[in-house]
Amino acid sequence: MQEIIELLGWINVFLLVFNLSLFISRRIYKYIIKDKKSKVAKYFVVIMNILKRYHKLSGILLIITGIIHGYLALNGNLYLHTGVILWLGIILMFLMYWLGKVQVFKKIWVKWHRYLGFILIVLLLIHLINPWLL
Repeated sequence: MQEIIELLGWINVFLLVFNLSLFISRRIYKYIIKDKKSKVAKYFVVIMNILKRYHKLSGILLIITGIIHGYLALNGNLYLHTGVILWLGIILMFLMYWLGKVQVFKKIWVKWHRYLGFILIVLLLIHLINPWLL
């Protein structure tokens, strides 16, 4: 059982990094790659299109595999745990995406979605280094 828990955990790490990679690759393309007609720029466009195409799906998978990983790791109990806080942050991230569809939040949701992405990186590192910190 422990192997399944660890495998799900690393799948979750991959999915979170995959989702955060869209923002990072866009920033590299926008601010670092100067020649937008170069081969490197074209590769980045391909990478960004792949990341964009699967961004929402990988986020939904992250929510599902995250809850399964947590349920199995905590033996079906709910504790205040760094993983629970990380998972709630991921849920909040998804809710921000939904808020972006509401007219009032259309212009500001992306900024908060990105801020939360940085917070999720910190929460992931805390969870990986010391899951029982709390």
